[in-house]
Amino acid sequence: MQMQIVRIQMTNESTQGAVYVAMGRVAGAALAKVASPVVVDDDELLLGPSRLDPERHRAARVRYLGGEPSTDLNEELARPDGPPICVALPPTPGGLMSLCRICAAVVERGRAVFVVDLSPHAAGASPQGPGPGRAIYLNVADALLRKPPVVQWSKLETALAATFWKLWCRRSPVAFSRFCASGSTFHPQLANLGRYHAGLFPRRAGHGLYLSRFDELLLRQLSQEWLSPVKVFANAINAKSELDAWFSHTGDLYVAERLNDWYRHTRGRIIERRNAHHPRPSEMTRWCFRWRAGSEEILEALPNIRTAPPVSIGGATAYDPDHPWVCRFDARGTPYLSRFDAASPGDRLG
Repeated sequence: MQMQIVRIQMTNESTQGAVYVAMGRVAGAALAKVASPVVVDDDELLLGPSRLDPERHRAARVRYLGGEPSTDLNEELARPDGPPICVALPPTPGGLMSLCRICAAVVERGRAVFVVDLSPHAAGASPQGPGPGRAIYLNVADALLRKPPVVQWSKLETALAATFWKLWCRRSPVAFSRFCASGSTFHPQLANLGRYHAGLFPRRAGHGLYLSRFDELLLRQLSQEWLSPVKVFANAINAKSELDAWFSHTGDLYVAERLNDWYRHTRGRIIERRNAHHPRPSEMTRWCFRWRAGSEEILEALPNIRTAPPVSIGGATAYDPDHPWVCRFDARGTPYLSRFDAASPGDRLG
């Protein structure tokens, strides 16, 4: 979908009485020095489930995270009316999804949405290859000192963002994925987000079924030697590999989470786990992992979708045998999702 959005630069007076939203607590502390009131969105929506209904969304995030993030923001978004919302937006896919959730919450209440693009010159080119480009880190305090413009989003742009959030929360990820792959000019982070999203689903090529791009890159880090998640993470960072780019979006703790998912789901039949007996155990140091002898062949072909542990992302689930979505690539090499059903009769789902 090609759409040109007209942006009108506003003066700071136009946001008088606005509630400001920062992405992360560090950003919140920096923003609070120049604006008030500030609420913090400290939830990483790129990991775990999301739901369209606000209450179901909050409950799903509590179950996934073990506690509710973004409490003040959630209470602000639940208000039946209120002042404008002004979002300090970092140049990341996660920031884009958070903005879209905010738009979905306020669009029907008629609240205005303003955006402070913290890095307007970091829109960047489309990522190369099947995975997302490395996330752009910035010092929020420095970005605010440069006085980035405060821009009011039009009703059309806010409604489009709200629709994008609705697509993210669908059980079927196809429409969301196709929109990301469409080349739309809706937002510069769209291509990154689409590659990240599709890269968590198993891949389909010819008659073959393969691990998701992320799982392949992660499991290729393992060997016959015992490795802790912190070592896997450090190895990828030091190599400046494609996996390093993935970690810039998922964070380090997802390494431990995903390796533990694999161990529990396969009961040690593919990767093995042992206690590392670390003097100061944490999620990243408590366990060590390695291949079970002979199981590396899963890197070359996925026997069936049930072999891999499911992954919740948005409203969908990757590796779900009841809703088997797979990642394919178009003629440009852009990943997108479709149902597994279109495959040949010889394909195995179970």
